[in-house]
Amino acid sequence: MRSARLGALLLVLAGCHRGAAGPAAPERPGSLVDQTLPLLPSPHLRLVVEGHLNGRPVPVVLDVSRGLSAVSEGCWDEKRPPPPIVGNARVPDVYAGPGGLRDWPLVRVPGLRVGSVPLGPRGMGLTGERTCSVTLGADVLAAYAFTVDPLRREVSFEKSRPRAEYLAQAAAPGTDPAEEVYRLELTRDPVGDWPLIAARVSQAEAALTGPFVLGTREPFSRLALGAAEAQGIQPLETTANLPPRAYVVDTVELSSDVGVKPLVMEAGVGWRNPTTLGRIGPDVWGHFRTTVDVQGDTLVLRRPRVQAVEGRQRCARPGAQNAEELREESCFGLHVRRGAEGRTAVTGAVFRDLPEGGRVHLEPLGEDGKPLPLDCKVGFSFAPTSRGETTQHLVPWPRLAQSMPECSDALKSVRGYTLALFEEGQLQECPNACIFVHQASTGRTVCECQPTPLGDAMAVPRRSNTPKPPTKKEREQEPEDPK
Repeated sequence: MRSARLGALLLVLAGCHRGAAGPAAPERPGSLVDQTLPLLPSPHLRLVVEGHLNGRPVPVVLDVSRGLSAVSEGCWDEKRPPPPIVGNARVPDVYAGPGGLRDWPLVRVPGLRVGSVPLGPRGMGLTGERTCSVTLGADVLAAYAFTVDPLRREVSFEKSRPRAEYLAQAAAPGTDPAEEVYRLELTRDPVGDWPLIAARVSQAEAALTGPFVLGTREPFSRLALGAAEAQGIQPLETTANLPPRAYVVDTVELSSDVGVKPLVMEAGVGWRNPTTLGRIGPDVWGHFRTTVDVQGDTLVLRRPRVQAVEGRQRCARPGAQNAEELREESCFGLHVRRGAEGRTAVTGAVFRDLPEGGRVHLEPLGEDGKPLPLDCKVGFSFAPTSRGETTQHLVPWPRLAQSMPECSDALKSVRGYTLALFEEGQLQECPNACIFVHQASTGRTVCECQPTPLGDAMAVPRRSNTPKPPTKKEREQEPEDPK
């Protein structure tokens, strides 16, 4: 069934190519196999890489739940009009209304490259977005297994493999003993063919278990409002007569003790897919080094092994010669990528639980690799979270130049960073996963934080510890008052 649907779609696209072909020989499409591409900088994990459309830089989004690749109208203007519409395609769409289908006008798009790979003239859906962007859907991505490294903020491509090969790999020698590896099964929606992952969402005593759409486009997970209400999961309060915006849940698990806690999930008001409970996004699977193989029906999650030693968590370092050597400093990761205009993309990661949050201080380095004695100190602040949290920021970021222009200018001379010190507890000025700059001479601190479903720089609410009144069943079991 799956192969038939995908084959039918590809036939439609091939027909578009034949009908619009000109006398010039078309560019032969290449393959993304063995390609490793950096993700465009973003505080939260987003699967967006740089591409080019007829020489123009364009963000390219990887969306495994979308059946048809698409390009926006904003990639053209009056001087460069869009190509003519050559047909229409009715394609399954997870966000469509009843029936789960959406009609798209089709255009033949030449000159598209992702990284250095030409994807050739191909039929794509035309969206009405005014900003220029390209989305690669399942018609392109189904042929690949791609691995997302949240710390390095890279995506690597290889050929899709049968699930049996992933399972056989679990028993094969040579696996890294410093890593925990989970090979989870993906299923498919019987109508729309988008990938599904089983998950359990818990809030106090309420729990919801079932299939969720595996999302790679949007950064946040989403919980269907109706399903949540039916199980007694409570949304955050909003002003009168406004629909709920978000849920704060205790855990989201993809397997036993494999997931994230706590998490703010979008409230799926009007979630239109009746066979699923919502969407699992990068805010869950991005806590792991993740391989997505939709055609191979497999999601592979990897993370460093952690062990509690004398009341403190210590981590193994993947690839280390002695996998049994666990260190506290191995629980923190840093990756630096030098960019243009004196800005550097800096990514921080924490591979152990942070029940009270934490601060990771960085040491700035100069051209010679030696520490720079700056008045402006840089670090990451993390809210209470489970292992695997990452955040990435450009240093200096635009608002820093407005708030601390002297620090913004000084940090442009930095050529790298190294981990310096960890402290328990988050900075009160930084409500979520954030980067901060502290100016020692003035005592001022400025942060840039990850957005949440509640908006930019909004603190993640913590569930109250106030005891709830006993349930009816608990009251019945209480002993009677003495007479």
